Amino acid sequence: MEKNQKFNEQESIMSQIYNIGFAEYIKTLSDFTDSFNLGKNKFPRENFINCLCCMDEGTPWGVHSAGSGILLSDDTFEKYFADAKLDAISSHDGCAALKVWAAQQGIPPEDADEKAKLWYEKIAKEKGISHIHISAEEMARPAEFHDARVCYYDGTGRFNYLSVKGLPEGFVVSRKYLGKDHSLEECGIALSVAFGHHGFGDLLTSSKKFLIIAIGQSEKDLDNLKAELSELKHEFGDKVAIDGFVTSIFVSA
Repeated sequence: MEKNQKFNEQESIMSQIYNIGFAEYIKTLSDFTDSFNLGKNKFPRENFINCLCCMDEGTPWGVHSAGSGILLSDDTFEKYFADAKLDAISSHDGCAALKVWAAQQGIPPEDADEKAKLWYEKIAKEKGISHIHISAEEMARPAEFHDARVCYYDGTGRFNYLSVKGLPEGFVVSRKYLGKDHSLEECGIALSVAFGHHGFGDLLTSSKKFLIIAIGQSEKDLDNLKAELSELKHEFGDKVAIDGFVTSIFVSA
């Protein structure tokens, strides 16, 4: 599938969101509460729920961090592991975060996948959890490019856009388990991918914006998330907008 075709296929959903806002749009989805049930739509090959997955829109199962946590410091990873009660960690083909990690570690790009595999296997062994590798064919996006039109800034730690028909494909930053600075860093990575060669790039415009969707558990929580997102530094101007909604309307805390 070509980028233009996929982009145009998404217009029906995105135009509604642009017109009425995300909070009003999701009220039209009868089964929206299913998006907060991590057991509803699990990775079909394995029986995990609290798996640490990449923020990639192609790996929407479980909870999230860029590269499944490979960019986190040891202390941050330990806290994430404990708070999210992880039962697995995944990796996937074509992970953009691994290129960032390899550059930070001084690892040649051609060796990044193999070195990262050793890291995931080491973490799984140390924690007594499973390591699952997700192939390009198993991912919930085209193998050739990223098709995310949004980034979900998830204050609940249990959001899965794939569980509900009618939700736009999106990166997921699990703000519930990450501090503000790292969460904003991951949003920056999402924007770089979305506007880059492997994303929709120039198809995203001031009239067809990339959206960052804050997911708060209360109005105060949502306000706080939107406030910190306003600090996000990026080069894409009015091609990016912040939207969001409160989960208490749909599900209990």
